[in-house]
Amino acid sequence: MKKKIMMGMMCILIAATTACGSGDGSNKDAASKAKRQNKDGKTIVTLSSLYVYPYFEALEKKFEQKYPDIDLQIQAYLGIEEKMTETAIEKYLKQMNSTMLTGEGADIIEMSYLPVEKYVSKKMLVNMNDRLEADQTINKSDLNMNVLNGMKINGGLYSVPSSFFVGTFVGNGDALAKTVKVDEKNWTWTQFEEVARKFKASSRKDQFALTSYAPERFLQILVKNNLTDFIDADNRQAKFDTPLFIQSLKQIQKMYDEKILSASAGKPNNQLFYHTYLYSPLDVAQVAFNFYANPKLLPTPHTKEDVPGTTFLIPNQLGISANSPVKDEAWKFIAFLMSKEAQSMNDGEGFSLLASVNEQMLQDIKKRVKNGEITTKMTDRHYDELKQLIQSASSLAQADDKLLSMIEEESKSYFSGQKSAEEVAKLIQNRTTTYLNE
Repeated sequence: MKKKIMMGMMCILIAATTACGSGDGSNKDAASKAKRQNKDGKTIVTLSSLYVYPYFEALEKKFEQKYPDIDLQIQAYLGIEEKMTETAIEKYLKQMNSTMLTGEGADIIEMSYLPVEKYVSKKMLVNMNDRLEADQTINKSDLNMNVLNGMKINGGLYSVPSSFFVGTFVGNGDALAKTVKVDEKNWTWTQFEEVARKFKASSRKDQFALTSYAPERFLQILVKNNLTDFIDADNRQAKFDTPLFIQSLKQIQKMYDEKILSASAGKPNNQLFYHTYLYSPLDVAQVAFNFYANPKLLPTPHTKEDVPGTTFLIPNQLGISANSPVKDEAWKFIAFLMSKEAQSMNDGEGFSLLASVNEQMLQDIKKRVKNGEITTKMTDRHYDELKQLIQSASSLAQADDKLLSMIEEESKSYFSGQKSAEEVAKLIQNRTTTYLNE
């Protein structure tokens, strides 16, 4: 499942080829469409996705129990036995673009593999801001609005995920306590560089701040986790020919030249940090403690221009078609997705949109540790750090494969000494500008 999720987060976006839709996010056809009913007189609501999500299937049963007058029908493009190949994804994208353009698509759309920003610009999706604000069935005081705000495009909420994964730089807590002090409230890439230099100056030659990434891959991490600094998604504009990006290239090269960062394989005792996304508290209780005796959980570094907080990924994102004749019923499903009943069903696939469910998740881990079911040395400090990460997740790391490939391909010529930082920045700017406007 995690492999599918990561593929979904970085798929190739294929542009819709013609404009459609009216200014208010609906069209004349939608107004004239009648609600569909099954043979039992229930209103049919369709949900489309690339493949079968077991969580959605389980959710369908619970939803229909709560709303017996609605028949939710899930339509997966790939069958259970079919493989998810690049060719299959491209065919799916073309089919979805076509159905969205004609207004004949599903009512609810899972859009991890789709060009959401382009659908928004063409008025194909419903802005759910007002519905969320008005819905009395949702406990908004319990809702993690940082994540939902991080999902917004042009200030509008066009998709909602079932859960999220938390970005973190896991550090060697003992080494950090002995050699450098980290300002967690101002954890920027500039401070990361300062901490990395101090650590290198006081450590052995075979120790590094971060390993296992070639310079161009480290650049990808920086771009992906700070995408708004380099891509204006709302206006489809690239910002790679800026002093910020050029300086980032030079700083990365310098850290590799001075052997602060290394492309060699990492080991627990030779690196100060490792970068990952947490899928559940077990990723801390077991994985992080297998790497460090005393791990420290820090946010993903941000640039000075960004607000503090950490990044997040999502396993899925659901939106409502502007052409759907059953928008009210479709919204009931989105609202149900954010209910405690639905959020408690997630079975470990990420952290909940509800603070109360996440708190219960942490308490369950504490109980299992106390009962000896889980062996770990987690202390209250580690639980507090994890809780703070969950609450501060506010920036969706959403760069796709094609964009990241462009950055990797062009930046190699700078890191190998063939071209200047300014030349590479211009090349990346030109390629990404063309791509964004295809």
